[in-house]
Amino acid sequence: MNQSIVKVIETIAAEVLAISQSLFNSNEIGINKKTGRNTLKKSILKDSIKVDTHYNGDSIVIETLFDNYISFIENGRKPRTGKQPPIDALRDWALENNIPTDNSTLFLISRAIWRDGQEPRPILASLEKEVERMMENEWADKLLEAIMEELNKYFE
Repeated sequence: MNQSIVKVIETIAAEVLAISQSLFNSNEIGINKKTGRNTLKKSILKDSIKVDTHYNGDSIVIETLFDNYISFIENGRKPRTGKQPPIDALRDWALENNIPTDNSTLFLISRAIWRDGQEPRPILASLEKEVERMMENEWADKLLEAIMEELNKYFE
């Protein structure tokens, strides 16, 4: 694999990270219907996204890594199902949002999440659609150019 292909792959990985983070800024996904504001814009989840690139022979894998609780945001939560969220999972969020972090306040927030549920917000599905769109419209051409460059050098 030549340097131009590696450069294109690194560019794609950086753009996947940017796309992932921009989804959190999007009001289509980020707005929490309970509060009416984008609660994902300044979330810890947005800042913890990582993109890793793995080269294994001729295979290239670009992984987008999120904290494990993205599944709760992605899938939502039906009212009055499962257990209440643990209050220690809410503590950092409450500190960030200037909400008292005493156990009774965190318990009431946890209880409200359990009681009312949460609407799903399709972060991963939206990321997949955007990555597919970029692959069709931009990235495939860049990869083809890099591959053609390598083939031209080979046949010269």
